[in-house]
Amino acid sequence: MPCRRMLELMLCLFFIFLCSQTGLAQNATSSSSPQMPASGFFQTVGGDIGYVFASPFHLSRRSGLHLLAFTALTLGTIAYVDEPFDEEYAKEGHDAFYVAHKLAQIGQFYDDVSPIAFAAGLSATTLAAGLISKDKKLLTTTRLMVESSIMTLILTETFKGVMGRSRPYTDRGAHDFNFFKFSSDQGFQSMPSGHVSSAFAIMTVMAKQYDHWWVEIPAYTFCAGVAFQRMESRSHWLSDTIVGGGLGYWVGSTLVRHSAGVTEKSLFRPYWLGNRLSVTVSF
Repeated sequence: MPCRRMLELMLCLFFIFLCSQTGLAQNATSSSSPQMPASGFFQTVGGDIGYVFASPFHLSRRSGLHLLAFTALTLGTIAYVDEPFDEEYAKEGHDAFYVAHKLAQIGQFYDDVSPIAFAAGLSATTLAAGLISKDKKLLTTTRLMVESSIMTLILTETFKGVMGRSRPYTDRGAHDFNFFKFSSDQGFQSMPSGHVSSAFAIMTVMAKQYDHWWVEIPAYTFCAGVAFQRMESRSHWLSDTIVGGGLGYWVGSTLVRHSAGVTEKSLFRPYWLGNRLSVTVSF
């Protein structure tokens, strides 16, 4: 385990290096910018990070309703679907899930390579292609993929510790949560699925940046394959993959919207009242 964590740290540092190279390349092509390339890069990345982590306070009414529906779906899946689905799909391998089992083979490749190595390889490829072709959009996509991967990884690991959910292979049931346990035991790190969140974090950026069916269908099919593989191996419950997918999709799409300068009318407005933090809700 320590070796694996060291490898993940090294790859994260490699992500940051790729990010910096993208920022330098982008700023170098702009002769009108008076800022130093590194300064402009850190301002851009810092702004993206700050926007994502502050975005829960900038929910629009539509986004708030989506979050409410997503929460209801997740809770309903935990209560009524997780255990029957695990029994029929993972344990018994029912023929009704033939397509899902085939898609899981795609996810097996992702699992064998490891999510961080996959993200590093894809980012390096798109970075090289962007630099060679001098394609600013591809360079921006690379930066957004790197940022999305790192932020999703941080949020996923945090939520795993907070939820402390038992994995299916522990046979403790779908309702076994150990909140705020922050256990190092992998058996208690089921929700959300890190493989699924990382896959959605990357592919959502790609699909949103290149909004064409021939990009979106392969991207999200790949994500579905990752989710089915994680359930087939009994590493995750169905609701774990739903939460992981939602998390990765949210981070990726939020970054793309922010990069494009798209803003929404906030449902929540935080403000200071004396020595207290207050929030107003608009409808």
